[in-house]
Amino acid sequence: GLPGESPLVRVLEDESRSRLGRFNQKDVSMVFSSEANNKALEAIFSSQLFYENRQERFIRSMAEWLPRKAENLTPYTMALIAKYVARHRLREPRLLDTIANFLLKRGEQLDSKVIQKLVFPFSRMNYRPSNHGELFPKLEAILEQKAGSSPLATVNILMSMFQLSHFPQTVLHQVFSPGFITNVMSSPYALIVRRYLSLLDAAVELEFREYSGPRLDPRYRVLMFEHALTADEANRKYSYKGLVAEALRQLVGEECYRQDEVLPPGYCTDFLLWINRSGTVLPLSRVPAASRAPPATSPVTMSLRSSVLALTSDLQDFAPVVLSVNDKWHYCQNSDILVGSRAMRDRHLRLLGYCLVQLPYTELEKVSGIEEAKHYLRQKL
Repeated sequence: GLPGESPLVRVLEDESRSRLGRFNQKDVSMVFSSEANNKALEAIFSSQLFYENRQERFIRSMAEWLPRKAENLTPYTMALIAKYVARHRLREPRLLDTIANFLLKRGEQLDSKVIQKLVFPFSRMNYRPSNHGELFPKLEAILEQKAGSSPLATVNILMSMFQLSHFPQTVLHQVFSPGFITNVMSSPYALIVRRYLSLLDAAVELEFREYSGPRLDPRYRVLMFEHALTADEANRKYSYKGLVAEALRQLVGEECYRQDEVLPPGYCTDFLLWINRSGTVLPLSRVPAASRAPPATSPVTMSLRSSVLALTSDLQDFAPVVLSVNDKWHYCQNSDILVGSRAMRDRHLRLLGYCLVQLPYTELEKVSGIEEAKHYLRQKL
């Protein structure tokens, strides 16, 4: 409750920083020595010190210590670790594999809400655990039994598996069944589950073509997202998107692109352009209306592939292009691997027929000024 600028707080923060470098294996063991210390663990993960030093010795020490002690931890503690590993985008294989092994051994004893917390880091970090050959079938079997007891947790787990390109057919039969849908529609979280089911249904159409079971009734289909993600909005001032927007405006003109366009099944794109065979960016007025991105509110948009792939036969001379500004938070920490949701978005946009032009922050941070940005975009396009 002390004010952040008080002398005592400053002294404590300085002391914490000086001790951080000496944080050792014994200290990690102390944190986990008692369930009462879950609050201490949460405080560490939530602190600004950890945020500034997330890849320092604490994570390395925990990655060494956790595999040996995991069987003595409660699901609550493991879920807490999983939560912060995902939040900080820590793609540390030893931590992730330890969570996966814990899940494999204890899965039947856990309810769906705990399982979803333990599974989420894998999709968040776009990481298939080393035991996925055993773990994924086991998760399918558990979901078959528990799908109806917690619909929201079930679709969350399914979404994680889909992001990792694993499609559990028998569970899909359940979540697209009339009984499951009826149960969902009468629940207080009906809209969010409909959003997930709509995206799952789209993923089935795009990536799991051999599936022949029930599908989501078109009456219940909605866009997964109707606008930019919360993280992107919150970090807008740190994004390179503004630089790209101004450079693009000067390079091709405002009449030649759309910004923040939401494309079915609900993916927000940074910039959408149309380019002809000779590589010329076309004014939208010259692109036939039928070939432009369909309005987000139209139920017809959920036909997906037909709305874009029809262009290959009717409009051979045009190609839709998505410019994707990949900022730092779109990647796993200290990595060039996109987080799972972003990676799945890219897969789906390509399958829908869009040409993706990636603008990673590692390239954009080397660009200085508008003229360099225009030169960079001209090369990319």
